[in-house]
Amino acid sequence: MKFRPDDICTSRKAAEMLGVSARTVQLWADAEIIESWKTAGGHRRFSLDQVKKLVRELQEGKAPVLSDANANTVAQQNTPVRVLVIDDEKVLLRLYELTLKSWQLPLELHLSDNGYTGLLSVGQVEPQLLVLDLNLPNIDGFSIIAALKHSGLLERMELLVISALEPIEVLSRMPVGVECQVLPKPIPFDEIKLRIEQILERQSR
Repeated sequence: MKFRPDDICTSRKAAEMLGVSARTVQLWADAEIIESWKTAGGHRRFSLDQVKKLVRELQEGKAPVLSDANANTVAQQNTPVRVLVIDDEKVLLRLYELTLKSWQLPLELHLSDNGYTGLLSVGQVEPQLLVLDLNLPNIDGFSIIAALKHSGLLERMELLVISALEPIEVLSRMPVGVECQVLPKPIPFDEIKLRIEQILERQSR
């Protein structure tokens, strides 16, 4: 497909516009979420107009979701990992949805945009991996962690906290006795993928 010279966008520029890493953009391209091509030198290029369109769709919650056909095939052979993401930013939830589904791993993805429904979802889903933001409406992430610890549910899942708060503040407000990995934003998709793969590996033993 031919693009106008003024419509060409690099992986780095696309990543900046979409708010994700260049690696994530390349992964989306491989999954055909966004169209791309490679130069003679092997560098990936995108249509600037298409990247702008995807940015608008993400902001409006209208971005297309990758078909789960391949993931379902794999899931028939492996028990899917139950993943719950609680984050109040709808754009970020859409990024989680697009990215995790593009991995084609056997997983059940559940999303919640506030602490109240998130805590309810924990009881319904019983996630193996909980990805949690801390600044949430209704019930904040610290209160969710405290409730999970008190109920004993925290011992039955892996917790990955992703927050824009300073690490010192997070540690000072964390319930006593809770140890978990706290990572800064932007979303560390590589770490999330690694956690899911580790859970799958343990399940297959």
